[in-house]
Amino acid sequence: MQNMQYEKTLSQSSKLKELSHIEISDCRTFHKLNNSPLYSTRFIEVEKFHSPGLAPVYDQSGGYHINLDGIAVYTQRFDKAFGFYCNRAAVLDKEKYYHIDLQGNRTYLDSYDWVGNYQENKCVVRKGNKFFHIGLEGNKIYSEEYDYVGDFKDGIAVVYKNQQATHINNKGNFVHNKWYKKLGIFHKGYANAEDDHGWFHINIKGEQIYNLRYKVIEPFYNGYAKVETFDGTLGQVDTKGNMKYIISTPGIVSRMHQVSKELVGFWNTYLMNAVCQMGILELLPANIESLAKELKVNQEYLHRFLRALWEMNLINYDHEHDVWQLKEKGQFFIDNPFMIKAAKMWGTVIVQKNWLKIPKLLKQEEIASFLSFKESEKNEIIKTEFYQALLGYTALDIINFVEKIEVNPNHRVLLFGVHSLVLVKSLKSENINSISYYNDPKLPVQLIENFAVDIRETDHAIEEYDLAIFGRFLQHYDDNKVLSYFKTLKNTRISRILLIETIIEQYYPMGGIVDMNIMVETGGKLRTRINWENILEQVGDFRISGILPLTNYLSIVDIRR
Repeated sequence: MQNMQYEKTLSQSSKLKELSHIEISDCRTFHKLNNSPLYSTRFIEVEKFHSPGLAPVYDQSGGYHINLDGIAVYTQRFDKAFGFYCNRAAVLDKEKYYHIDLQGNRTYLDSYDWVGNYQENKCVVRKGNKFFHIGLEGNKIYSEEYDYVGDFKDGIAVVYKNQQATHINNKGNFVHNKWYKKLGIFHKGYANAEDDHGWFHINIKGEQIYNLRYKVIEPFYNGYAKVETFDGTLGQVDTKGNMKYIISTPGIVSRMHQVSKELVGFWNTYLMNAVCQMGILELLPANIESLAKELKVNQEYLHRFLRALWEMNLINYDHEHDVWQLKEKGQFFIDNPFMIKAAKMWGTVIVQKNWLKIPKLLKQEEIASFLSFKESEKNEIIKTEFYQALLGYTALDIINFVEKIEVNPNHRVLLFGVHSLVLVKSLKSENINSISYYNDPKLPVQLIENFAVDIRETDHAIEEYDLAIFGRFLQHYDDNKVLSYFKTLKNTRISRILLIETIIEQYYPMGGIVDMNIMVETGGKLRTRINWENILEQVGDFRISGILPLTNYLSIVDIRR
């Protein structure tokens, strides 16, 4: 008996030494070592072994962990079981997550909406929509909660709040108290960081170690980091950002194809419009014969059309079952109804007429005149879909508005521009019930009434309001028109103006193409902070008290008397 016990122990020890070489079978029902099964049992599914030699498995009873002999190490069963890290394993039990120890016992009483794996004896957890770290016993290691947190590495983790990122140490204190658009973990003393201009490297103090910006960067290895410039050049830079080695530059042929693809970008616009008109995505999965019959179209032509959508990554072809099916991008498209409205809008408004006038606009031989908007007014259906598409875009853009801005619930709010209407629901959720819409220029009354707000159409009807909100509205007008709106508000009791706008920089490309669309469509423009300050200086009484980022391209400009 002693010898048998010795042999069993030796066998276990031998297997532990080979832990990294243990593989999952092709059928994922057992583990194997050197192509031989580790044990005789077969499971519904198995996962990878982790130190100290335990693996998550699933059978009819649920999820749990086995040892190297395929034997369960505890009696408890879970909805899901994950690998051990720092002698702790995450489990899902009755739609809540927590951690267990090697014996299957809970290591703390709290349950979470999601948990990660322990790293450096700390673990990321989520409760509701907030993230933070806990220790091995389940205790919060700091009081703050964030929009997102990453794993610790060398005692430092990345955290996100209000769409900005910084680093904290394992006590929850800021490492450098500098915030960026995106951040990576520290490696060899440097971390990847992104601002509005691109990617670069920072040191442990949060300071940029060079002034250049790149499209893509990698961590430093042996004093050099791989980077990609905005023109597609690949190379290595030193810690001063100097390009030391050119790995490759875009070839003439690849550049030609890239430019050619941009020249025919309108192909995608009209393909998507056709998709929406015919409702093809909603009919998938389907084979070509049934699809052609349902749509009453030529089968050969339909096949060519589907192949184009395949190239656009909306669908793919399942060879095994001979069916066309949705990909993630296509599913996203039909799961968001406003995308369909947007596709129809871009496919039906007469934008070509405007964009072809760019040379004349630059020479000031013509002026933009809301041509696309006027074309949409001619047809009631197109007009409705046009504005619904605009509202769909905005609903996603400004979903976090009330979280960014405190509004006095006693204030009477006046909204300007169709985009501002999507704020009504969130404002009312903050007990702000006095909300009106200034209908200039005129929108379909039915569209406004759907939001249950009062309609104001004359200047004298706006005198009793406290707060004005312009939702992506003033960008469509020239400076003189913007001035007229502000001067009208100056003669009222309104003490605060909130602008939802894209704030651009004079010598930075972001927003350039959108700005061109505004120029050719309406004659308006995206503005810099200095542009807004100059306008307010002409108005008098108003000043910018702050600019808060709302998305990666929208900001809230807070203007007060």
